[in-house]
Parts: sequence; C-alpha cells; structure tokens
Amino acid sequence: MEKKQIYCIVKKLLILIISLFLILLLCACSEKKLDNAYPSVVTIINGVDIDKGILTSDVIVGTGFCYKPNRIVTNYHNIKNSDQNTNIITHDDIVLSAKLIAKDEQSDIALLEIDADIPHISFADSDKCSIGQKIMSISTPISTFLKGTYSEGLISNLNIIGFGTQRLLQTNINLSPGCSGGPLFDSSGQVVGMVTFKSTEFGAEGLGFAIPSNRLKKIIDRLEQGVETLNLGITFQSDIYQKFGIPGAKGLLVQDIDDGSLLYGKLQEGDLLIEINGIAIHNLIEYTEALEQLSYNHDLDITIKRSNKEQTIFIKREE
Repeated sequence: MEKKQIYCIVKKLLILIISLFLILLLCACSEKKLDNAYPSVVTIINGVDIDKGILTSDVIVGTGFCYKPNRIVTNYHNIKNSDQNTNIITHDDIVLSAKLIAKDEQSDIALLEIDADIPHISFADSDKCSIGQKIMSISTPISTFLKGTYSEGLISNLNIIGFGTQRLLQTNINLSPGCSGGPLFDSSGQVVGMVTFKSTEFGAEGLGFAIPSNRLKKIIDRLEQGVETLNLGITFQSDIYQKFGIPGAKGLLVQDIDDGSLLYGKLQEGDLLIEINGIAIHNLIEYTEALEQLSYNHDLDITIKRSNKEQTIFIKREE
C-alpha cells in the first residue's frame, strides 16, 4: 500500500475519532445542563389536604417550573379547581404551599408564589426554533411517583394555529396527563416552551403542543404588571376555515354577546367581525392577539359586516 493511501486512511480515521469525541462532549454538556434544570421543575398537586392526609376533591396532578426566584409558572387548568393555595412538591420531596398571584384563563397560564429557594431556569428564544430540532422535557406524568420523568423528542411543527386561541409549538415528545405545565428544553438547557396539552382526537398519537417561550415570557410580564387581557364577551360560531384550517377565513361570525360586554346592544348575532383597531381578524388567534395589544382604557374601532355592508362601531373608553 502506498504511503499516500495510508496517509488518507489515517486522516479519515482521525477526523472520525475527533468528530465522535466532539459529539460525546456536546452530549455530556447537554446532560449536565439538563441535570442543573431538574431542581427547577416541580409537581403541582391539588385535591389533597397534605397536612391531614385526606382527599378534598378530585386529585389533579400537573407540572410547573421556577422561572425566577420564588415564582412558579404552570398551566391554569392545573390549579383552577383549587383555592388560593396550591400544593407543590420539589424534586427532593419537599412539600410547599404556593399562592396564586396571577392567571390568564384564555392563555391557560398561572403564576404561583412560594416561600422557598428553588433554582430558576432561563428562557431560550423560541423564534429561533426549527422543525426537527431535538428537545427534552421533565415532568410528572400521571402520578407523583413519576415526578422528574425525562423524555426527549423533536419539534414537529411551528406556529400551529388550529388549537385554541394562541400559536403553539408541536412536538412528538411522549406526553401523559400531568405533563402539562412542564418545560421543554433545548440542548443548552434553556426553556423553549411549556407543555399545555396533548391531542388524542381520532386516536392520534405523538401530537403534543406547547406555548412557545417568547409568548410565555410576554404573558408572564403582563401578568406581573397586573395588566389583564381585554375581554369583549363575544362567542363566535365555528366554520370550516376554523375547524379544518382551510385558508380563506374572512372574519369571525358572532354567535352571542354577554350582557356585560362593551358591545352589548351594538353587535348582533350573525355579524362578521373583520377588524379591531386596524388589525385584520381572520381567526381566533388574531382576535386574541389584537385584544392583548389593548388595555382596558383603549378606545375601540370594531369593523364588522352586517348584511354584506361594512360598518364601524366606535367605543370611547374612560382613562
């Protein structure tokens, strides 16, 4: 064998060895960073009087995580049936009482306060996420016996708008009841999203959804400042565009208006809402995002179609 051939073989082997070493090093670093995140993840449990050791209602198990000193974020549905105090269990089996300090029912987010020193984890920029990106989760599926369960998978899709009132990340990570409120981590150990639900419609598997970290941060900031999302008290009819995700939606069809709504007596069933303060509305997500940009003292310009004619409803708000 010529020296040139031997040199080429040795060079390829060295490149392969170095590549394998770098991959193992990156994996070890990722594992270490995720190890550091474990203490930040907590179990949420309601329906239990821990002091007395009795059940007080249907038990709800969920997950949450510490995002800043003494603060936990989780899904609102994990704590909605509790009173102002919620039980949490840390990774090292310490039981704490957490006080509800803010909630956004529409976005399904709740903020809790604890009197304990739990490490907090930082957020990644979810706008930089990509389809096929590896992610990991830590959560409490089904039972507190399973707290700290690790799962991994991929980001399956981005900017999903067909479920609920907010844009979501889609993942194929294995999710079970109790995983909601748990963080999704990137390879650096930062949070890219918070698990919110799993779809089992039509027997589907591997359809998990999470609130992206950038949206989560915005909602947390708003809640901590005491700013509530404006609620116009309108119920909309579902149509084929909303139900099946077919492009072409031209607004939201009004079905009902609450008695206490700002628009009560001004909107009618069958009106097509197409614009709020200059923002075009095609679906519930755009409707929600438009309201999130408004505070309770904003004037409102609502554009509708009634009997195929456009009309504008102006609401003057008090400062």
